[in-house]
Formats: sequence, structure tokens, C-alpha cells
Amino acid sequence: MRYAASKDIIAMRLTEGDDIHESIKQVCNENNIDSAVILSALGMVSSVTFGWFTGNEYLTETNNETLELVSMTGDVSYKGETLYPHLHATFNRPDHSVVSGHILQAKVHNNVEIFLLPLSSIILSRQFDGWFDALAPEKR
Repeated sequence: MRYAASKDIIAMRLTEGDDIHESIKQVCNENNIDSAVILSALGMVSSVTFGWFTGNEYLTETNNETLELVSMTGDVSYKGETLYPHLHATFNRPDHSVVSGHILQAKVHNNVEIFLLPLSSIILSRQFDGWFDALAPEKR
């Protein structure tokens, strides 16, 4: 992984085998960032695990094929004492069919480029709202 960070933006380039969630957490930890917005991401993955929340649990499905990451959005917040990248993405197959959803895990194939916007005036955390750990934004 290679990245450049400023107070305004973080540009990341992930390489073969990097875990997208872990890479985002590492960069945020190294730069004391507790809240951020995923502006964009693109590249290729070799595997991705999707999660579908039923209201009680995540149903998971792992796809172990090379896919093109064409769009990713989300945020970085704290869930308890841990940084939590909340990611959703769209992927293309070679025939241009699409798979998408909530991403629980994704491994890079060759290259992924991610741009993060650190938040300085808002802190993002997650709080249980009676149903699940929902986003609880607060002004700093």
C-alpha cells in the first residue's frame, strides 16, 4: 500500500492481496483520523464478501472471482473502541454483469485506488438504536 495524506484528502493505492477494510483502518490510525467519508474508489478485487443485514444478523456471501471495482462509497466511524469502515460497492464481471452491496471484506487484485475525506468538524460514531449500531454524527 502507498498513500499520501493531508488535512484535506487522503489518496491511497492498494496492491495485490491488500485488504480494503484493514488498509483504510491502518491509514486512519496512522494519521489520527477518527471520521472520514469515502469519496471514490476503483480498481480490481480477487474476492469480496457481501453482507445482508436481516435485522438480527448478517447473511454473508463470498465471491472468489476477479471483479472490477467500479464504485465504492461509505464512511469511517468508531464502533465501540474500533474504527469501522462502512462500505458499499458495485463490481463488474468481464461480461459487464454487476454485483453490489454491503462489503464485509475485499482483497485487492493488482490495484485499487481510494480517496478519503477526513472530517475535522464532525465526529462519526455508532450507537445502538434499539435495532442495530446506527450512525451517530456529532459536531466536535
